[in-house]
Amino acid sequence: MLLIRITIIVLLFVITPISNGLYAQSYLQFIDTVKYSTYAQKNNSIVDFYPSSGYLNSSINNLIFQKKLPHGNYKVEEFEFTEERVEVNKNAISNLNLDNQYTFNFHHQEEHVKNKGTQLLLNCLRMHNGEFYRIKNFKIKLRKGLVYNNLPKKTEFSNQSVLSNGWDWYKLGISNDGVYKIDYNFLLSNGIIDGPLPSTQIHLYCNNLGMLNTTNGTYRPDDLLEHTLFFNDGNDGTFSPGDYMLFYAKGSDRIVWNNQHFSHVNHLYADSSFCFIGIGSGGVNLIDTVNHLNQTYSTEVNEFWDFDYINDDRVNLLKSGSIWLGDVFDLTNQYDYSFPFTSLVDSSFVKIRVVSKSTSTPASFNLSLFGQNRNISINGSGSSYLSDAGRASINEYYFLNTPNSNFNMTLTYNNNGSPSSKGYLDYVEVNCKRQLSVDKSAFDFRITNNIPTWSKINLQNSNSVQMVWDITDLTNVKSLAFQQNGAALYFIDEIDSVKHYTTISGNAFPAPSFIQKLVSQNLHGMSTPDMIIITSANFMQASEELKLFHESNGLLVHIVTDQQIFNEFSSGMRDATAIKQFLRMFYVRENASPQHIPKYCLLMGDGTYDNRNLLGHGNNLLPVFESAESLVKVNTYATDDYFAILSDGGAMLNTDLLNIAIGRITVSTQQEAMDVVRKIKHYQTIDTINNTIGCSINSSNSVLGDWRNKVVLVSDDEDNNAYFNDIEIMASKIEQTKPTANITKIHADAYAQQSTAVGERIPAAESAIEERVNDGSLIVNYIGHGGETGWAHEQILTVPTIQNWSNLSSMPVFMTATCEFGRFDDHDRVSAGEFVLLNPNGGGVGLYTTTRLVYATPNEWLNRYFYDTVFDLVDYKAQRLGDIYKGTKNKFAMYSADQNYRKFALLGDPALKLALPEIHVIIDSLSSDTIKALSELKVFGHIEDQHQNIYNNYNGKVYLTFFDKKATFNTLGTNSGSSSSPFQMWKNVIYKGKSTVNSGNFSFSLKVPKDIDYTYGNSRMSFYVENGNIDGNGSYESLIIGGINANAPNDITGPEIKLFLNDENFVSGGISNNNPVLIAHLFDTNGINTVGNGIGHDIELIIDGDNSSSIILNDYYESDLDTYQSGKIFFELSELSPGDHTVELKVWDNYNNSSKSDINFIVVNNEEVELSHVLNYPNPFTTNTSFFFEHNQNCNFLDVNINVYSVSGKIVKTINQRIHNEGFRSNGINWDGRDEFGEQLAKGVYLYKLKVTNEQGMSSSKTETMFLLK
Repeated sequence: MLLIRITIIVLLFVITPISNGLYAQSYLQFIDTVKYSTYAQKNNSIVDFYPSSGYLNSSINNLIFQKKLPHGNYKVEEFEFTEERVEVNKNAISNLNLDNQYTFNFHHQEEHVKNKGTQLLLNCLRMHNGEFYRIKNFKIKLRKGLVYNNLPKKTEFSNQSVLSNGWDWYKLGISNDGVYKIDYNFLLSNGIIDGPLPSTQIHLYCNNLGMLNTTNGTYRPDDLLEHTLFFNDGNDGTFSPGDYMLFYAKGSDRIVWNNQHFSHVNHLYADSSFCFIGIGSGGVNLIDTVNHLNQTYSTEVNEFWDFDYINDDRVNLLKSGSIWLGDVFDLTNQYDYSFPFTSLVDSSFVKIRVVSKSTSTPASFNLSLFGQNRNISINGSGSSYLSDAGRASINEYYFLNTPNSNFNMTLTYNNNGSPSSKGYLDYVEVNCKRQLSVDKSAFDFRITNNIPTWSKINLQNSNSVQMVWDITDLTNVKSLAFQQNGAALYFIDEIDSVKHYTTISGNAFPAPSFIQKLVSQNLHGMSTPDMIIITSANFMQASEELKLFHESNGLLVHIVTDQQIFNEFSSGMRDATAIKQFLRMFYVRENASPQHIPKYCLLMGDGTYDNRNLLGHGNNLLPVFESAESLVKVNTYATDDYFAILSDGGAMLNTDLLNIAIGRITVSTQQEAMDVVRKIKHYQTIDTINNTIGCSINSSNSVLGDWRNKVVLVSDDEDNNAYFNDIEIMASKIEQTKPTANITKIHADAYAQQSTAVGERIPAAESAIEERVNDGSLIVNYIGHGGETGWAHEQILTVPTIQNWSNLSSMPVFMTATCEFGRFDDHDRVSAGEFVLLNPNGGGVGLYTTTRLVYATPNEWLNRYFYDTVFDLVDYKAQRLGDIYKGTKNKFAMYSADQNYRKFALLGDPALKLALPEIHVIIDSLSSDTIKALSELKVFGHIEDQHQNIYNNYNGKVYLTFFDKKATFNTLGTNSGSSSSPFQMWKNVIYKGKSTVNSGNFSFSLKVPKDIDYTYGNSRMSFYVENGNIDGNGSYESLIIGGINANAPNDITGPEIKLFLNDENFVSGGISNNNPVLIAHLFDTNGINTVGNGIGHDIELIIDGDNSSSIILNDYYESDLDTYQSGKIFFELSELSPGDHTVELKVWDNYNNSSKSDINFIVVNNEEVELSHVLNYPNPFTTNTSFFFEHNQNCNFLDVNINVYSVSGKIVKTINQRIHNEGFRSNGINWDGRDEFGEQLAKGVYLYKLKVTNEQGMSSSKTETMFLLK
């Protein structure tokens, strides 16, 4: 424990901070108590407690108390508090640097214009004279202002993109900052022109300002901006052979000035920039010449700060975060770096960021320049699983320049005797003071001044200079008049902050690269939709299909490609902020109105932490926002939330709210995209797949079913029952908020562990999860340890299991509060969570899942907010997945904005509606308020619509699952630190059946089994109703059950059993494939016992006489419509070996009378077509006969060819027919005994050859004899 002792002291402080802004005389005053809770899981934080309303801010390593205030701008007038001293383990806070005061921040929050607020964020810890304190109570007085003066202003957006103006547009690539040349031959050879044209028809557009600013409302260029051109066209106004044009363009990185030094902003998404050539009529932006030579000046400039940097990105230590590293210092521990600086004067300013990856041993770098050395010492990063991937150090140094010397820098790494240690260079920046001396054909330089000053700029070695351009604003480049004086020149200009210039000498400049011709586009002209699909062009077909589907359900949907967005919003450069800015355009235009802003954004395409494809994998289909933190495992993350934060001032603060629901379908191929879209459509569409129960038990042709009532909760077995307790909390919340839900708890610690050669395993828990997912559930929720390959150290869920799920018509939504289960941005691995979504035969239809390491306590908070949201009906309708995601996350941000929640993503379609039943089943009366064993119960009820009105015209079926009292179970306390704990759930099913709903009314009759628990207590009735279109549910827990009916009539006869495989045509002894569906028809006057309380009284399936591996089928029995006396079982037998097999079914009735029945069959490998029992009936025949056969190709289309031969071998009749059978026995193919010409054949003996070919082209045939009597 980090917390050793707390001593309460009371202090009184009055703080009056200074704050800027205009304020009205409005005050807010309140008293509050900061309550603390203990982390459920040790997480290496500075303390093991946290504010119950608040979070740990890992970026400043302090606890934050959080309180929502009315929207406004606040100034603290008075602040009084009491605090308590805490002693902590100093080793756990070695990097802690706390303030000695409690400090405040106010963050604006906006979901839309009608939901705005302000968060008061109070640092809860302080350090004073080496002692640590936490705040306990406080009283605060705030003065409230009317407006946020410090918020960025709203962006203005054009209504039309220049790319839609009717010109021909071409995209060109720019590699680095500099002057570029385009000549006539370049335009001609790339098909941009086909001959001479007026120079005024050539236009250059771009807005290359590097990576876009991440804070909403700061300057981001809107659409493309026209840049200035210089034409050398012989002054005839025609661009023809021999002519060329020059322009200045910037590469992908950005250079910024902080009033002292230059620095660079590395573009995280692009390595090159782009410009656009437009060919069309209209004015052209030409360079103007300005002459300030007569201007009075006050200063002369002979020197400048030149700037260069090295930032080679090659390595990402965690495969996470936006920071990549360059040279590796390992076997080679020294590198030399040269910079092209000449004419050095004075000094240079060097800023360097290096990383050391070591264990406990400190390491160091030595930076040497001009014989001057600087030492950089870095502590070890640790050796535990959660240790940092490395420690970074940023250092700034001044070096005296040596004139007339080369600028060569040496960096050496000292591992301090630890051979496993490695060093890395992130970047080095150099601001070098130089003489203004031209040393290249385009001499690029910047002059700075904090006060606007007219200055004379003197350039040496300039006798070849033909032009001097002011390129500070590339949309308004000026050619400055200059005065040549021998080898020197000067010009006069006003220096305001930073002026950027380049000289032009000759015309030997590089050409841009030709990329492609563009199709006209106009995203700026789009109307505001309900949903936006942003897709890689690879998935346009799937996106179009999904668009049509959602539009058929009432949504207005736009599809755009990522490249279209980049063209208009980031000058063609890949940039995550361009996507944000595109979405923000609609948000701003609609003034943040909740009725009009877009509701959903789907990203169709996978992404990777390697946004620039530096490693050559090619899977960076859509950008991924990666955190700046790239070394600390528990603080780095990837998130799509960034795209959804659209309000003014929004960036990536913990408290920023989502303004649009966002989700991602992480597909990498067209087939994956089509498969996922098919799943989405099937989930929300009735009868979209023409399968029946015979073909696959989990591929029914209807997605309606009582699986929509089920919630499966799964817990890990570690960390002192922490996850067990979390799941119990979730179960309690569900029971309160959604009492109609049937909860199944799978606590891993309730099942026995087994030691294997590859570690501990819990096979029964693994089987339980697989069974519940395949049976279908509305939600599957896991809390515990996990990773990219599955759940728990015991691997209770693995990728092979996920890939084998076959539950297409009953797919759950997954909520996984575990580490990295849905990490989609690792191009080297498809995560288990992604496999859940990508499984074409089922799996899950969507996931709320994690992309990185997460902590248990914030996970539990988010899980709570999930259940505060998921079952809410909006306008009497179930919410869409994106609404649930946005609502859950925004609640978290408002009350406990731990960074942890940014690591949760929605994998799936945000516009897909959760399959939550919406109408209601109501009980009117029961035949008794207390029911006993062997008694008959009658239930009467009705259906109500969403508005709770009686649904008089509703006709359909209602399904009842009747539970005995809650059963009590115990975990085993297997792991060290865990303890055996009891838990309860509705487990024992007394009856499962269905009844007809006529005009909104229904009734049930059932017999209570003898095997119930005779103690008295509450039972549970769970109802599900559907009419093929609309479904609903209900529950009832007021019926008392217990005791036994002593006057019940006698019954000594067991149930009747009929067994089949796949369909009811099967005959014992026939052939099958290795995964047949067992079908059992059961009947008993007093009903079938499924309760499972009596020892040995289960519905038991025994395969091949193996009694030790019998399978209990209680949960698979369902009574037939409107009766409790008969019913059916459907159960898939999986992975049977080829050969002879026998299955035996033992069934008990409600009086505990039993019966057995068995069936024999032969499993044949279905990779080859097998035929048996080929016959015609009747045989002999007179006028009609039918051909029959058994095969191993159920649920496959088969082409049947029958050739009838005379005894001489002549073909007299050919019959061709395509069939599709659910089972292994064909229906009859009829023949009337006539030949090809319709003539009756003569009586006698005939042969026939029956050949069957499947869809894969495999075939088999058999020849038989028949007799014609007529």
